[in-house]
Amino acid sequence: MQTYDDLIDGVHAALDGEAGAALAERLRAQYRFALVDEFQDTDPRQWDIFRRVFAEPPATAALFLIGDPKQAIYGFRGGDVHTYLQARERAAEAPRLAHNFRSRPGLLRAIDALYANAGDRAFVDPRIRFEPVQAGSKRGDADYLLDGAPAPALTLHLIEADADGKPLKADDSRHAATLACVADIHRVLSAARQDRARVDGRPLRPGDIAVLVRSHREATRIQQALAAAAIPAVAAGRHSLFSTAEAHELRLLLLALLQPADEGRLRAALATVLLGESAAGIAAMEHDGERQRTHQERLLQWRERWQRGGVLAMLSDLCAEQAERLLALVDGERRLTNYLQLGELLQEAGTRSIGLHGLLDWLQARIAHADDGDETQLLRLESDAHRVQVITLHKSKGLEYPLVYLPFVGIDGGAPATDAHRIVHDGERRVLHWKIDKDAADWKAVGQQAAAEDAAEAARLLYVGLTRAEHALWIAGGALAGLPGSQLGPMLGDLERLAAHADIRIVEGGADALPPRLAPVREPALPPVRGVRRALSQDWWVYSFTQLAHAEAGHDTAAAATEDSGGAADEPPQAADEAVQDPAVAQDAFDPRFAGSRFGNVLHAALETTEFGAWSGWRPGDDAPAGQAGVIAAALRAEGYAEADIDDGVALLTALVGQTLTVALPEGGALHALGPGERRAEIEFHFAMQPTAVPALLRVLHAHGVVRGRHGFGARGRLEGLMTGKIDLTYLRDGRWYVLDYKSNRLPGYAAAQLEVAMRHSEYDLQALIYTVALHRWLRFRLGGGYDYARDFGGIRYLFCRGLDATRVPSPGVYAHVFAAELVHALDALFAGGDDAHAAMLARLGDRA
Repeated sequence: MQTYDDLIDGVHAALDGEAGAALAERLRAQYRFALVDEFQDTDPRQWDIFRRVFAEPPATAALFLIGDPKQAIYGFRGGDVHTYLQARERAAEAPRLAHNFRSRPGLLRAIDALYANAGDRAFVDPRIRFEPVQAGSKRGDADYLLDGAPAPALTLHLIEADADGKPLKADDSRHAATLACVADIHRVLSAARQDRARVDGRPLRPGDIAVLVRSHREATRIQQALAAAAIPAVAAGRHSLFSTAEAHELRLLLLALLQPADEGRLRAALATVLLGESAAGIAAMEHDGERQRTHQERLLQWRERWQRGGVLAMLSDLCAEQAERLLALVDGERRLTNYLQLGELLQEAGTRSIGLHGLLDWLQARIAHADDGDETQLLRLESDAHRVQVITLHKSKGLEYPLVYLPFVGIDGGAPATDAHRIVHDGERRVLHWKIDKDAADWKAVGQQAAAEDAAEAARLLYVGLTRAEHALWIAGGALAGLPGSQLGPMLGDLERLAAHADIRIVEGGADALPPRLAPVREPALPPVRGVRRALSQDWWVYSFTQLAHAEAGHDTAAAATEDSGGAADEPPQAADEAVQDPAVAQDAFDPRFAGSRFGNVLHAALETTEFGAWSGWRPGDDAPAGQAGVIAAALRAEGYAEADIDDGVALLTALVGQTLTVALPEGGALHALGPGERRAEIEFHFAMQPTAVPALLRVLHAHGVVRGRHGFGARGRLEGLMTGKIDLTYLRDGRWYVLDYKSNRLPGYAAAQLEVAMRHSEYDLQALIYTVALHRWLRFRLGGGYDYARDFGGIRYLFCRGLDATRVPSPGVYAHVFAAELVHALDALFAGGDDAHAAMLARLGDRA
């Protein structure tokens, strides 16, 4: 496996190697311009690659570095803002982007006021400064209206101090900020319900709101608080599915299903949220045997459903049964999503036939090794509907939301540093320092530098959060833990100045409890269900000759419809009754390696890919023409023949292909004489069949001597859908069109009478008729009024390749036939128009038919 880091290391090492200069020269010759977007997230190795290839003499290419150092927030992934700053010192600065097209003008002015309070040290590193921008033409202050007037762009909610007038502790700060955040979201959504809060000309929706947090723990806190207020929210967290309570509950259920008679396991399963039996109900089982038997019977029913349909079917039924109760819970939708996701994973594991006990072992092993960092174990979003988005600041980069809430950016818990090592930048590169002596002066200096770099990254992360909003921003401040030392603290230093700002609204005080539950939105009345005006045909199918030929033998017609009818799929190992051997035909010795449909497929492939004209001078006993032995060998290898058998196979196929391409055809000439424009191999066709009654179809076929022994096609009363197939070769000679099929069947003899027996025995006459109708329809479509079947259709040719003798005219093994025009037209009309057309055709045929 190669990671992205491996790929970067590989290029870096190549440029350091002996051919590094040649590699750089090749790249410069290939790319005249190089543009690196999001360059603030690069690392020293990447910059070294671009610098050496595109920015150092004798480079003639132009290198453009596009980035914003204020958004360099991926230090934990290896992103290094110092690399950007070093590159910026070498580069000629291009004009900076001066307009913001995302946010309302009032919001831009409010953010300017925050950074004006913070001053030059807003980003800790003096090389990074806040750049005021002008509003673009996309947004206006009237895009977000509250009570008919432009809503405040920035709301600062100042949390009150405790009873002693001191700042709250960290956890109390998060609790207070959560209550205030949920209360404000409740306020604006309530106003939207009354059509008093409108965004872009429509009422505000929960999906217009994003709450940005720093950790997945904070995301869970906000989501649960929103759910308690009946505000729909969704959070994308990094939690393993197998560490959830639902995984443990499902384990208890599987234990009970494996031993339904075990009362302890039954009670444990009933106590889960999934089954939801009350404590009183479980206790009553002690004296109420009927209640216990009822629960055990339910377990047996679920076990049977599991064994018959799989664990996902059982769990889906169970969730559907319990859905009304589960969805009434605050986190019911989350729970249902987890149950069903677990069911899918268990179903997938069950495909390996590990049995009921094996599934339980698999689940228990996953629970024991749950990993929040494993992408395959992450929770699935419970909904993609319009909901409040709770997302981390890191994931929000590059995104935008109409309203953004930042409840926790002013809280700094001040956790003690316990790192055993630290990585800091020494001005040239990143350097790793180990803690040998915690009291050493150099370790303390490194700690101060690491703290400064962490503070600088926190300032950039705050900038990302402040600039995600389109219309309005909400921030919690006040008596929060660590606010003065946080990056938000300096921005709120001059509150009087902010209070006087026209675009900023300051709210003081806090919420003692969550707001009342938001009333559910009434869904609009559903329109009446439309009536069914047409019936779906249960007989519609995709048919082939193979399917029809096998239908009466109990063959699975559903499976046969998807079988390959090309090649040798329709060639039985023995297609004719035993007959007298024709002494004039030299039979090749039977070799089991080169028999059956596998070898038939090789023969068809060889005849499809060989060059016909190359065989014009071939005579029996000759080797394959130049270049054609390789074609034949490739056909053998494609079917998996061993190398030890290739030479023998080539020798046999050379004789068969040579005889096939040089044998005289009934109309004169041989296949080798056909030019590329006069033949087409493997024409695949699909033609439509309107509802056709099987008895009516058989009457037409029997009237013309086709499949006289057949009395039906399986259990189907009529055929409807598509007829499909693949014609081995279609060719044109002297203005007439022919259908040709190669057969590799081994027959007792290949005289005309024996071929007739073989054709009827394997029902090749039906196959030939289907091919004839297919080509007839195609020619009529392509040639229009200039086509006449009786004049332009030459007939069908079946070449039984093992019996051909090119030295004899006529040769054995050649079957030729042309179906009467009345039959082809009757069958065509029957398929095209159904029973009515058939009745009219029979009336025309009269007694002769």
